[in-house]
Amino acid sequence: MDLKGLLSLNFLLFLSLAFELSCGTGESLMTCQEVTEQLGRNLLLPLASEGISKSMNKSIHILVTKSESPQKNVKTKIVSLSLPERASPRFLENGYKFHPENLKLEILQSKKETEGWYFTTLEENFSVRHFCLQLKLFEQVSTPEIKVLNWTQENGNCSLTLACEVEKGDHVAYSWREETGADPPISANSSHLHLSLGPQHVHNVYVCTVSNPISNHSQTFTPGSVCMPDPPGKANHSQPTTEAKSLTIYAQVQKSGSIQKKPDAPSAQDPCTTIYVAATEPVPEPVQPVKPVPEPTDFCFALRNQSPSQSTPA
Repeated sequence: MDLKGLLSLNFLLFLSLAFELSCGTGESLMTCQEVTEQLGRNLLLPLASEGISKSMNKSIHILVTKSESPQKNVKTKIVSLSLPERASPRFLENGYKFHPENLKLEILQSKKETEGWYFTTLEENFSVRHFCLQLKLFEQVSTPEIKVLNWTQENGNCSLTLACEVEKGDHVAYSWREETGADPPISANSSHLHLSLGPQHVHNVYVCTVSNPISNHSQTFTPGSVCMPDPPGKANHSQPTTEAKSLTIYAQVQKSGSIQKKPDAPSAQDPCTTIYVAATEPVPEPVQPVKPVPEPTDFCFALRNQSPSQSTPA
């Protein structure tokens, strides 16, 4: 073979290799439509454009595959179907349903494992068409809760740190703002916010908003619920301390039995006994009108001063 023929052969081999590489990488070079949906729901994915699904020839073969990345050569088969058969697909992966009338793929109770790139190949007579889409799934964020991590108050100024927390949701973004917008905008874009407020700002309303590509929720907080200063001249309602007073009570008790005295020899033992009792005055209660108590009759005093003639005979 002459040199000219050798060059022509090498050129043909180069064109063949270039064509093979372009066909092998055609899917990865496509611009894929991005679809974001809520995790856990039933989803309906459009595998081709609306115009293609309406004008497609009935003598068509459909192949749907899935991959974790567009560069991955090994793909998982999802659906294989020839439309003229008008029967169940030759192959259908568990957890999916295929709707040939509009070229849509239904995912039943989507999971994180169903995320990825879906490639659709339509073979019609002598033409082949490729379509792809990227499915992203997100958990819906819950309503946030604002907690006070710490706070201090000095000279009428209040400093506090707030935390905005959610129980559910992924890829969550946080933002803060003051509700009226009168104050300078808040630049915090994290779950924490530090505030240093004067007395005139304790009634401001601060809003934390949490969001991801499929949902968003907000919660409000008023610093006055934590660091509200006492109004000037506010009375002190604490009760003063009451000092306990110690009292001593004297009482005389007569022994049981009849009282007898001999005229000539008084009894050596006094029938009256003196008792000393110490008691503590209780904390005074609201003053109530006190009725006068009649003075007790000193029986022992009268007994001692009784004349012998007045004593009870033995």
